[in-house]
Amino acid sequence: MITYNHQDFISQALDSILNQKTTFSFEIVIGNDGSKDNTGRICASYASRFPDKIKYYDREENIGMMPNFIQTLRACDGKYIAICEGDDYWVDENKLQEQADFLETNPDFSLCCHNHFVYANNKLIPANKHVKEDRKVIKTENYLLQPFFHMASYFFRNNAQPKPFPDWYKDVLAGDHFLVLFLSVNGKIGYLNKRMSVFRNHGSSVTFTRTALEIKRNFVYHLELFDNYSGSTYHATIQRVIHKWDLLYKVYEPVGYFKKLSYLFVNTRHYLQNFNDVGGLKLLIKYLVPNNILRWVKG
Repeated sequence: MITYNHQDFISQALDSILNQKTTFSFEIVIGNDGSKDNTGRICASYASRFPDKIKYYDREENIGMMPNFIQTLRACDGKYIAICEGDDYWVDENKLQEQADFLETNPDFSLCCHNHFVYANNKLIPANKHVKEDRKVIKTENYLLQPFFHMASYFFRNNAQPKPFPDWYKDVLAGDHFLVLFLSVNGKIGYLNKRMSVFRNHGSSVTFTRTALEIKRNFVYHLELFDNYSGSTYHATIQRVIHKWDLLYKVYEPVGYFKKLSYLFVNTRHYLQNFNDVGGLKLLIKYLVPNNILRWVKG
């Protein structure tokens, strides 16, 4: 568990883990990245109440999300690792047991994940309604094209993660996405279509604190590094993903209205073939309507 300024959520997150029913022992490893609110006091209180269950690392200064994430992962020495950030929580007391049972009986899998809820506007919203199977087998190519499950569902083999991670991993914005890619190189992914966790959407994630172009450029740059890391095994699929991101984010680049229209025209076939994945009519409107008019309409 990594946490930063989660005083309003951290108790619910910790309680949801402590309430897990398992046939095996587990510990909670917390990395608090120099929180400025009462998160540290709450974590310290839990650690003192459950000294046999909680290993608490309180960073005196903020070192950044990814360095904190990597250091906290390194402190985990169990056979398996599950992840629950300080503002998410679990809603099934048998979650860990079910995932451990899955990996114990499927040695060719490196990661087990599951369906989830999204908590937004005081409502629990079921995610991934399009998935009908009780279980799915996901490979690297599948995940690259459709990363649909959430970090609070990750349960993976400790020895399947890179040790050490490549140096560039610390600069990734989508750390969860690339962790799955690393794990998928060493085994298949098992997906359980059961909602056992909650992603709290409250507007403080990277998606909300960085510009669209920052996210796109960082993601594409590190996808290319992963392509090299994996020996170009997934090169064709990675290029498809980059092409999709280029189409999605060209509308945010300061290149002029007619250059954007020209780019859309050249990529019309790709846009139509991937209509829903690249934003459908909303994306088309962003291309066809000049930015100053869109801003005027929104304002």
